[in-house]
Amino acid sequence: MKATDLIDVIKMKKIVGTLTADLTINAISQDSRAIQPGDLFICIEGTQVDGHRYVEKAAANGASLIVARKDIQAIAGDVPVVYVSDTGKAMSLLANRFYDYPSEAMQVIGVTGTNGKTTVTYLVEAILKGLHHKTGLMGTIEMHVGDEVIKTKNTTPDSITMQQSLRQMVDMETEYFTLELSSIALEMGRAWGLDVDVAIMTNLTHEHMEFHHTMEAYAESKKLIFSQLGNGRKNGRTKTAVLNADDETIHSYRIATAAEVISYSVEDETADFFAANISYSQTQTHFDLIVNGESYPVVTNLVGLYNVSNTLAALAAVYATGIALEDATKAVANLEGVAGRLEIVPGAQDIGVYVDFAHSPDAMEKVLSVVREFTKGRLISVFGGAGEREHEKRPIMARIGTELSDHVVLTTDDTGKEPQEQIIEMMIAGIEKDNYEYIENREEAILHAIAMAEPEDTVIILGRGHESDYNDKGTMRYLLDSEVAARAIAARNAKRSR
Repeated sequence: MKATDLIDVIKMKKIVGTLTADLTINAISQDSRAIQPGDLFICIEGTQVDGHRYVEKAAANGASLIVARKDIQAIAGDVPVVYVSDTGKAMSLLANRFYDYPSEAMQVIGVTGTNGKTTVTYLVEAILKGLHHKTGLMGTIEMHVGDEVIKTKNTTPDSITMQQSLRQMVDMETEYFTLELSSIALEMGRAWGLDVDVAIMTNLTHEHMEFHHTMEAYAESKKLIFSQLGNGRKNGRTKTAVLNADDETIHSYRIATAAEVISYSVEDETADFFAANISYSQTQTHFDLIVNGESYPVVTNLVGLYNVSNTLAALAAVYATGIALEDATKAVANLEGVAGRLEIVPGAQDIGVYVDFAHSPDAMEKVLSVVREFTKGRLISVFGGAGEREHEKRPIMARIGTELSDHVVLTTDDTGKEPQEQIIEMMIAGIEKDNYEYIENREEAILHAIAMAEPEDTVIILGRGHESDYNDKGTMRYLLDSEVAARAIAARNAKRSR
């Protein structure tokens, strides 16, 4: 793309150096190591790294153009520089222009909230795939581009990666794109330039206080995607906000958006989408979806009241895009489960073993309450507290875990460089019962919990879910809870068969 055409998308700018009319940009990047001859380098100021410090490296690698906020003339050499007031905003504008506004060519469903984002995106994808639509997905666990599965590092990637991935999806004739939008990503502008058709809010509970500091700031960050819906239409379609009527955020979020609101609820029968006659077993949930006085039977392979809420959100979202409810409700059962979200670890002969990502007080309370309902024996939970994150939630989680479990095995999570002794001391401070023990090594804790389980007991391993990158006192290593649990089940089965 011609450099002059590319930077024309930025109105307020100052160009220093010679920008020739025939200068062509081959790629754009914020990583100086990835720069090749003919590329544009954007200086992004992050929490850990300032891209302005790597201008010399980018120029040496052949950058043809640099976008910066700070004065870098002394180190840019002969490379022309475009100065802007906000390089993060400029990056989103340039990326969108460079990849030719790909989100405009698809129906985009964005999901935000503290808990349930991953499950809702997978439900939306499963419904649409079941109805033979071409879909793309981006989230905490992985990205789906057609049938290709790509592991992800961030819930929501930077704007360049986002637009590049969307262009790939459009080139593959993708019709619907669903993504998770974290509060941090929204506040950092990673969703700028994304043309969203439907925005979903799942819930708001205590999380990410190390970044936002207050619940008020956290709530405001989530609002950004709803205000981003705007007043306009996209390809002749009006936009929609899907809000949880069981969460108090619905009132302020309804005001924050100019789009039509569809509400959903498992408690308030006046909501637009309401779940009635809910019943569930260890492996399935049944309920009737009530919309405009009409009833639609729903069967999902996800269990628990919170997953009924997630299912309602997904159904409301696909309905907003034009999918008939008769078809959508039948396609819900296409999702068999989500990795690390009340994931059944198979092989146990007489006990239940689950892995779940719950790592906040609200999520832990919900998942333990669900498992408690179908557990005939004891409920044994295994969890720890992540290091270098919110200290205040540690005693709360420990209290909830010991109150809702018959026995708790406290252990480590990602400790980072924070002393484990400090983490466990904070957790124990919140416990009022004596139904717990502490085993520092997480693998040993999981093996112990499953070995001690008796027939009809349930063991649930919380906190890490699908995650396999384990920060052990500052050293990264591989540890996947479901694999450790599978080994423990095999050892238990072998011992009991002797």
